[in-house]
Amino acid sequence: MARGFLLALVCLMVVGCSSNKGEVPVAGRLTRGGKPCEGVGVNLVADDIAAQCFIGSTNADGKFEMYSFKGKKGVLPGNYSVQISIPLDAPGGGLVNPSLIGQKSPWRVIVTDKGIPDLQLEMDKETLE
Repeated sequence: MARGFLLALVCLMVVGCSSNKGEVPVAGRLTRGGKPCEGVGVNLVADDIAAQCFIGSTNADGKFEMYSFKGKKGVLPGNYSVQISIPLDAPGGGLVNPSLIGQKSPWRVIVTDKGIPDLQLEMDKETLE
């Protein structure tokens, strides 16, 4: 859990070094065994450490939209690691697969200039389709 907060802090520190131009929409749904994971953080962490990180939080249906730390909707195109963070009071926290938390997450995504309107994250799968 502390890793998720540490990751958020690191992302906050690099926000000042990144551009806020060219964000594209990224949204999706987080599930495990087909059940939505509510209140869980979804983080996109850029391969380039100097780039910005993006965050989202799932609703009761497991749906999320990605935002910059400054609250701007969307994600800059690039290569990202998809990481999960779990607030202590997350209703869906018990469904989270521990292998997807923080830097050890095997999930990878490439955000193009078209964005990703329907990113399906199923925690029983080690890779994204």
